Amino acid sequence: MDSLVSLPDDISGQSFDYIVIGGGTAGLVVASRLSEDPTKTVVVLEAGAAHLDDPIIDLPSSYGKFFGKPEYDWGFMTIPQEHSDNTSFYWPRLKGLGGSSAGNFYLWNRPARDDIDAWERLGNPGWNWDNFLRYSMKSETFVPPSDEAKAAERLTYDMNVHGQDGPISLGFSNLRAGYEIPMQDALEKLGLPRLADPQAGDRVGCGMDVLSVDPRTNKRTTSVAYLQRAGTRSNLKVLTNAVVTRVLSTPGGTEFVANGVEFSVNKQLFTVSATATGEVILSAGAINSPQILELSGIGDPKVISRLGIESKVDLPSVGTNVQDHLFCGMAYELHNPEKYHTIEALVDPAVAEEQLRLYAEGRGLFTLGVAGVTMCPLSAISDRADKIALEVPASGEISGLAEQYAEQVSRLRNGAASAEFLALPMFYSFPNPPTANAKHITLCTMLNHPFSRGTIHASSTNPLDSPAINPRYFEANIDLLTYIEQVKFVRKLAATEPFSDVVAREINPGPSVTSDEDIGLWLKNYLTTVHHTCGSCSMLPRDKGGVVDAELRVYGTKGLRVVDLSVVPLAPASHTQSIVYAIAEQG
Repeated sequence: MDSLVSLPDDISGQSFDYIVIGGGTAGLVVASRLSEDPTKTVVVLEAGAAHLDDPIIDLPSSYGKFFGKPEYDWGFMTIPQEHSDNTSFYWPRLKGLGGSSAGNFYLWNRPARDDIDAWERLGNPGWNWDNFLRYSMKSETFVPPSDEAKAAERLTYDMNVHGQDGPISLGFSNLRAGYEIPMQDALEKLGLPRLADPQAGDRVGCGMDVLSVDPRTNKRTTSVAYLQRAGTRSNLKVLTNAVVTRVLSTPGGTEFVANGVEFSVNKQLFTVSATATGEVILSAGAINSPQILELSGIGDPKVISRLGIESKVDLPSVGTNVQDHLFCGMAYELHNPEKYHTIEALVDPAVAEEQLRLYAEGRGLFTLGVAGVTMCPLSAISDRADKIALEVPASGEISGLAEQYAEQVSRLRNGAASAEFLALPMFYSFPNPPTANAKHITLCTMLNHPFSRGTIHASSTNPLDSPAINPRYFEANIDLLTYIEQVKFVRKLAATEPFSDVVAREINPGPSVTSDEDIGLWLKNYLTTVHHTCGSCSMLPRDKGGVVDAELRVYGTKGLRVVDLSVVPLAPASHTQSIVYAIAEQG
């Protein structure tokens, strides 16, 4: 592995057939697949460090361990949100090889079939469920649980929708918290069906999802696994700590022809060139990809001119159509805490040391993971769903938004999965602190089909400066009304047997937060992101707000593509890890 990581002098001034910007989830997949052709040369420029064999990355149950650590975390912040009590929200993103695959909360699930088919209906031939499933399966190796665990803990699955030869090893965790089955029983009592395998294209109901943790080794699997398969290919180079400043174009022409990349290492500028038939592939993620396009002169001329950058491609949709899944955690103390596993004790160094000893034997809290995930339509959890559906906002004059909203309205009417519920075996909730000497569970609910649309734009000519991130949370009031109902449903779940025997006192939002107005204010101040931002370089027809076409080529350019989550034009109800891998495999 170390032999793949190069020095600046090995890259600078050289020419490659493919220059991949970003060594994250998508970028390493793209680079690995392209380098399978021994006649093509590939280089990856990654802004962060390698982080190879790093316990912060590798260890399961390390939720958010990189948060706030500059070596690992981009540490983005949104601008104050006008419709969220002027709150600025923290958007962590892992910086380094593997990107978000090296820092996420491990969940691997797929969206509903219709969520993906909608992309094709929006004008993207070939981007449908059948292709998505094929490419998703190509990326994975599913490791089934033992027959004993399968029967005892409802770890059901369908091998027909799981890959068996991909780089990413997946499976159920070897230790589960112990409350998933009573939670699932309560959800069934509330009318939500049990799913045999939620990966198969039907998301409405409760099921057990898998993790990007190899149950044979109990280590996180990241996109670095693609590099490991690539081995020591002489045609593939990877440069870390390389911050891309802009994509270069052939001078003097009437169109933007990408012919190289400018980047810095330790504040020293270098360039790398693309061959005459080569390409630059931008895989920097939904936050950095639009920023790099704008720094290269591609985007809305009004945005670019304010930065003193020459406008080279008039493409106003860059950095628009931003969508984000919202997360809020409702924390509870646990009844009979000795019956359940949580990771809170790991903050004690002595406990952590003992658990690391057990981990070496394949046991203990470091093998603990999430399993149960439930998704459903608003109509399944609230008798106000029809009234709330009347709050769909007008699309105004925003190109392509009418078609997107039509898809979202169809989802509402057809009972598509949108609300999500799961439980974390820890305290991850605000503002009230955990109870001393107690165990906790955090019941999480996610808003997965938001109507609000935001923007991400470069804020300066320095690529290390955070872009201006404005998700416009709750600008569409239907999002707030929907989310309030989801919070109320969590409370209903907590009061439903047999799950009511699991949870005790509610800590957040707490007993003082009772009315819809109270819940809304709590959400506006204490929600967070699920780190699933998409849409900032949307794959759509150019006149419908597109930045890239169905071949992921940037409009108005030659030799430049975007391959990452930013191209997703309409947010699906799913954790996005599997989606990024499938996009990179197909793209």
